[in-house]
Amino acid sequence: MKRNIIKTMAVALAGLSLAACSDVDIQQVATTPKVEDLAMTQEGRNVTLTWTLPQADGLLGVRVDKNGAMQAELDAPASSYLARHIEKNMDVFFTVKARYADGRMSEGSTVKARYDADFAPAAMLLPQADEATLDDDELAALEWFRENYGDGKVLTPAEMAAGDITPDKYGEIWIQVDRVGIAQGWQNLPSELVQPDVIAALTEYVKNGGNLLLTKHATQLVAAIGRVSENRAPNLFGSGEGGVGTDIWTLNPVIGSGQSEPYDHKSHAIYAGLELLPTSVTGYPDGYGMEGPGMREDHNCMWDLNVTALEISNTPNVVKGFETAANCSVLATWAHVADYCCAGIVDFNPDGDYLGRIVAIGLNSYEWNQNDRVNDYQGNIEKMTANCLEYLKQ
Repeated sequence: MKRNIIKTMAVALAGLSLAACSDVDIQQVATTPKVEDLAMTQEGRNVTLTWTLPQADGLLGVRVDKNGAMQAELDAPASSYLARHIEKNMDVFFTVKARYADGRMSEGSTVKARYDADFAPAAMLLPQADEATLDDDELAALEWFRENYGDGKVLTPAEMAAGDITPDKYGEIWIQVDRVGIAQGWQNLPSELVQPDVIAALTEYVKNGGNLLLTKHATQLVAAIGRVSENRAPNLFGSGEGGVGTDIWTLNPVIGSGQSEPYDHKSHAIYAGLELLPTSVTGYPDGYGMEGPGMREDHNCMWDLNVTALEISNTPNVVKGFETAANCSVLATWAHVADYCCAGIVDFNPDGDYLGRIVAIGLNSYEWNQNDRVNDYQGNIEKMTANCLEYLKQ
């Protein structure tokens, strides 16, 4: 009898349990509506994406990613996006996701683009057409370029202004201006170089994905073409005769090397193959030798980041403030500088309408012709220049 009571109670409890389960509503996770009909058309290196937006409450618009990195956030009802100048010789995946006001993001729809082509050769843009009027450092750089870039092109300002110099013809253009007595300001660069039609052509070239290597006084062209505002043009300037010295001029690739948070750029591609000189040799922080004892010109054209006119944050320091404001990386400073004050080599990333990259070298130690002797570190000048042109080709 006792056994039957226990059995009856067990059956009853089981029934109650099943009844309770049947009364519970299991919450279903709502599917976030995504874009539909993602399609792509491609003309050369330009890719146009189109899609249909979902009809859903709270839709803000879409996010467009390229190879996993966000390219744009577009507000509804946008249904197309133009990606200009995609990378060469690699698969490029575009993903479009719907964005919602409550923070949700839909699954992505993805398409693949690709542009296969040989890399375009480098070019060197002269500051003026008559080579006989070039400064000795400009001429030395030109001779090296001709010897080492047989498929390259030497351009005059008039050829640049003609309007047919495109990134597909020349992937990067080097401009070297290095002159005694020149006045500060890009407007004071050789007049042929800063004619409005030349500046307009350079601007269009970079906006379309062309890359620039700007050295010495030519670094000021970053402001001329509008890549930085005029108040963020190079502000640490010299064009003096210089003098004789007995030390070794190096560049310091570790920004803030004496601070608690240094930024170490020794592994950057522009330094590949250069050998560090230790403090025991130079008396400065470990750096790359640029110019040995002898006659050296005093030709800086770089950035003092402590100048208030730059209008940058000093949190956590002025280097990070400048890098954020100008979308760039400061790669080098003067040999002896262990704080954050000076930017001697700057790598300007593609930014907004400017799809090209710019490397600017404004250190006085980057001198192509040491007037009274062969520079002990001429090989480093040449190697770093070749590295820059190779880096910009990527």
